[in-house]
Amino acid sequence: MEKVSIIVPVYNGEAHLLRCAESILAQDYPELELILVDDGSRDASFELMRELAARDTRVKAIHKENGGVSSARNRGLDEASGRYIQFSDVDDWLPIDATKLLMREIEASDADLVIGDFYRVVGNNVSRKGSIDEGGLLNRQEYADEMLRSPADLYYGALWNKLYRRDLIERYGVRMDETISYSEDMIFNLEYLLHADKIAVLKAPVYYYEYTKGSLVDQNLNLSATVKMKQAVIGYYNEFYKKTFSPADYQDRLPIVYSYLLAVSRDSLSLPFMPGTKKLSSETGGSLLRSPFGGELETAYLEGRMLMRYLDTVAKKHDLKRDEMTVLYLLWKLDRPCRAAELSVFPGLTKSDITFALAKLLYAGLVTRETDGGTAYRFHAPELEPELRQMVGDFQAVSFEGLSEEELSVYRRCTETIRDNIRRRLLVEKSGEF
Repeated sequence: MEKVSIIVPVYNGEAHLLRCAESILAQDYPELELILVDDGSRDASFELMRELAARDTRVKAIHKENGGVSSARNRGLDEASGRYIQFSDVDDWLPIDATKLLMREIEASDADLVIGDFYRVVGNNVSRKGSIDEGGLLNRQEYADEMLRSPADLYYGALWNKLYRRDLIERYGVRMDETISYSEDMIFNLEYLLHADKIAVLKAPVYYYEYTKGSLVDQNLNLSATVKMKQAVIGYYNEFYKKTFSPADYQDRLPIVYSYLLAVSRDSLSLPFMPGTKKLSSETGGSLLRSPFGGELETAYLEGRMLMRYLDTVAKKHDLKRDEMTVLYLLWKLDRPCRAAELSVFPGLTKSDITFALAKLLYAGLVTRETDGGTAYRFHAPELEPELRQMVGDFQAVSFEGLSEEELSVYRRCTETIRDNIRRRLLVEKSGEF
């Protein structure tokens, strides 16, 4: 039995199906099954699904008569065999480490639900979204209070930035309500949360949500129509808070609970002038992988890109910028006091980058400064060491996939010889003999 079942409902999704499916099958967490549920599509979606299933045994391609997205998700839940459940929409996609990060969090914390940040994509612009500021564990009451701060946000309402325990889903018969067509995701989450005692907050993006779907804004609904649609959901919302809190605490929150009727999602914008927005290619790196290099240059380039990708994940979990995380990583690897000038030899880091990064890391208490014989800096973030070691392990697992122990031994010996050869020649040049 695979550990994770990822369910994707599909209706006329041939334009985006391969991008979504391949992002899931490329996850660096292999113990998963992809359940594609065709909901009576009129295009070539099911043919593509069958081709994917023929190529990869982890794919289940299911066809059913059209019944709506909720019925398709319910069919996926019926077919799932994993211990955990993850969802995706067909016109979105996952970062390569999404499932791995969610699984590590749920197994480390023994949580009943994990919720992560996500990327909001509008055209060629992307921004990171998340409504809880700090990672860690919350109980149901704490999570419910967080949700009251922005009750209409996709962060809480969507299925796709979360990881669920299938035993809880099956034990309590939690399913999508097929009779409604608005906020069915939120209702599923509210029903599930009634049985979740521990919620883990993961401060890393686990999803790319592309703004192409029929939101309330897209449908040009006025305020009256919006409230009317939300009235169909408020009963579920109200019932959740009534069951979660004592009568007195529930009464204190009741006015805020009903503010859901007028609440507007803060997740709807990702525009060039909004803080934190970047161009999509700079986040996904897809276009950057088509480099003009070959041979050893191509290998060095791709290794650097992959290392930066893993460093980015750790950085985002701790609200650090890439330069800051890179400097911190270098100091950790060096494991000694190091001057800023020494770090400047690392490709992609200028002296000003390093100066600013060290100042911020020093202020945050992540590095210490030593002034004996000149100013030097030392790594001082023991809480990050497990993640950095894990990151190195992830990088090596991807790099060495498919290699035997004998091949790895040969590779390490050859790499050391290559380094010695290059170092010896460069030392000769420095001495003026070259």
